[in-house]
Amino acid sequence: MYKLFGILKGDFGPLFYCCELMNYAKTESIVKSAATDNNAFLVELELKPDNVIVAYVDSDQGLTINQIKMINRQIETVLNRDIEDFNLTVSSPDLNRPLKTLRQYKKNIGRYLKLKFNNREEEGMLMKVEEKYLVISVQNKKKSTPNTELKIQFTDIAEAKVAIRFK
Repeated sequence: MYKLFGILKGDFGPLFYCCELMNYAKTESIVKSAATDNNAFLVELELKPDNVIVAYVDSDQGLTINQIKMINRQIETVLNRDIEDFNLTVSSPDLNRPLKTLRQYKKNIGRYLKLKFNNREEEGMLMKVEEKYLVISVQNKKKSTPNTELKIQFTDIAEAKVAIRFK
């Protein structure tokens, strides 16, 4: 069972959905609170079998190890191991993970992204982020012609990752 874009996916009956949703919602609330208290935000939460909790958090200014440590400690103090044992991992999303939240897009303005959308792939510099769309600047094949700006709706994006570029 996992949660993707706010929808629970799995092969369990309705009662299990109810119980898992409550657990997910409670855990999500605890993680969001701990992240906010430490100047960060929740990007993605995974609840895996055997009570494995993986929380990906980020910060607008870049996440420090101390922030991760404090978020981890705060979550552990709220969850009760005497009632139910768990394994907790708090991490920043690495470059291989797709962007999930509007805040992640905004913090990456000026960086290059690899985007998959409408059955095509483009790489370009992220120029602008609005509530429903983003704008990237894509270099044309002929370097003498100006870059093309593409306005892409978030609903059309299948995947967006920060591009790793070497100068």
